[in-house]
Amino acid sequence: MKEREIKYDFLRAVAVIAIMMVHAIPAVSVNDKQWWFAAVMQPLLLSFVGIYFMLSGMFLLDSATGDIMQFYKKRVKVIVIPFLFFSVLYYLYDVSRSLEVLSWWEYPLEFLRDFLSGTVPMADHMWFMYVIIALYLCTPFLARMMKAMNDQELTCFILLILGVQTLTNYAGGLGIGLDQILTYMVFQGWLIYYVLGYALKRLFQRKDFKWFAFAGILGLVLTLLQKRFTPGFVPGIHDLAPTMIAMSAAVFLLFECWGNLRFKAARTVITWLSRHSYSAYLAHYLILKVAAEPIVDQTMVRHFYVPRIVCTTLLTAVLSFAAAWLLDGTVIKWLQKFVKTDTGKSIKSINVKWKE
Repeated sequence: MKEREIKYDFLRAVAVIAIMMVHAIPAVSVNDKQWWFAAVMQPLLLSFVGIYFMLSGMFLLDSATGDIMQFYKKRVKVIVIPFLFFSVLYYLYDVSRSLEVLSWWEYPLEFLRDFLSGTVPMADHMWFMYVIIALYLCTPFLARMMKAMNDQELTCFILLILGVQTLTNYAGGLGIGLDQILTYMVFQGWLIYYVLGYALKRLFQRKDFKWFAFAGILGLVLTLLQKRFTPGFVPGIHDLAPTMIAMSAAVFLLFECWGNLRFKAARTVITWLSRHSYSAYLAHYLILKVAAEPIVDQTMVRHFYVPRIVCTTLLTAVLSFAAAWLLDGTVIKWLQKFVKTDTGKSIKSINVKWKE
């Protein structure tokens, strides 16, 4: 049996904590030191958003060539059910604080409307789920497309979609009217990260890491220069900018090269964190706002910018993973039993939910 590659669990665990830290950074900086800290940390931390997509694409585009209905059932079981469960929790919390009283039958209708439209209160971070579910719908077909390409064709495809995304990000800001043309480009948006994860795993050679590292550092420098000197020129500072894609690829490959931990205790901890990272991600924003920030703000740490961010992040992580551990083994596990999947099919099993 092939030995488990702990580096992907490690990357996943770091990624979810990085996203928690993004949300713990205050929106307003009161001096230059705070501004520089946020300006440097936010791009680095936000690069892990793209890495989430890359991890999913790396595994699923390599394996999802079996029975399509079984693939969809498994995604419903391990992705949609926890997503729906935590969305209900967020909605119920908002209802408990609302002064508006509805008829009993109006609450489920309101929740369903909010859930389907992506407007569940206090769940802004769940935009990610709507994107990843859309990608999962396409995955069985994308996987077959990826498998049918040789390495040269795959390289050309990646260069093509990166070129389109670069134009999409910067053409409008530079006054070049390409919106009408680019609107009809199929391969753009977050799909780039999804496909890039698979492509890097398949095509990357360790000797090439220095070039990706250089591109990632250059991407960070350009992002900082853009923030400092052209703050009004916002297109693509984060998310889908070529600079951000370069940073995400560099971090992804850093773990690809050197992410396999040797110590058994560390591997055990990382495996546990990775196993519960999906539910921790879904739970963290409510825990951050309702528990972690109020608790930290009752201490002396609130007077210090960086320590407050670090303590808030750590407390959010501890509480989120604790909640995930409790819920994954009880309510969510029970709900998942209602979706039957045929484990005998040829879809490759990934025993950590967030990989799927």
